[in-house]
Amino acid sequence: MSRIRVPVDDLTDTMEALKDIRERIDNTARLYQVGSPEDVGDSDLATGVDNFDKAWVAGHERVQDNVDTFKETTQGIVDNFTQADQDTSKELDDPA
Repeated sequence: MSRIRVPVDDLTDTMEALKDIRERIDNTARLYQVGSPEDVGDSDLATGVDNFDKAWVAGHERVQDNVDTFKETTQGIVDNFTQADQDTSKELDDPA
């Protein structure tokens, strides 16, 4: 009989790390906090910073979406293997 070992604890740790990554991305400072064009002194520079910041935020959103998808998939793996383990244990404990 083969044994399948699923590192559920490791997967759970991975999900916690993904949650931390997402929170860190949420808390990242945005460049728009630098100031207005008047504060910067150059409207072209302020526009460039704004455009860069928008692209940066869009990239962060893509990373967050990927993190969420990976976390959901990992949770599904944990749930399915945990349920399969419980079902198998029940079947072995309750002979038909």
